[in-house]
Amino acid sequence: MKPFLVAIDSGLNEAFDKLKRALDGLSEDELHWRPALESNTIDWMVWHMARVEDNWINVRLRNSESIWDRDRWAERCGVEEPTNGFGQTAEDIRAMPAFDVPKIMDYYQAVREGTTEYFENEMQESDLSIELTHPRYDPVNYAWVLGHLLCEEAEHLGQIEYLRGMMRGLDK
Repeated sequence: MKPFLVAIDSGLNEAFDKLKRALDGLSEDELHWRPALESNTIDWMVWHMARVEDNWINVRLRNSESIWDRDRWAERCGVEEPTNGFGQTAEDIRAMPAFDVPKIMDYYQAVREGTTEYFENEMQESDLSIELTHPRYDPVNYAWVLGHLLCEEAEHLGQIEYLRGMMRGLDK
């Protein structure tokens, strides 16, 4: 893998491994619990994290179809939501069904593998300066996207770990 991408891929893999540990042993009720009506659930955040990486890497950087669409994960997971969660209101999120987290994690694993493959075989250092348009962050470039992706994944991982701690206590 190109040296400039090793840190990015390593960080994404570390977040994914920590996510698996944070989810370990949680019940369906815990995965879909929210501390307040305006809060996200753990299962929604897992879905959102996977969709965010899929969207940024595959749709925006690769300019291709998302893994979610290509491999028909909406059908496989029973979730017909057309977005990745960006722009959803609290009411939109509350209206969504509980997610099958093991299936979502299978999807997330496919996304992680696809990102690593992209980093290993396609992305070039010169790509980092390519500019993109985005309705919220315009203008951005590939380098910004990779930094933002690490930040967002870490942010949601921390939220999940915090919710787990609220429900179970420290280190349980």
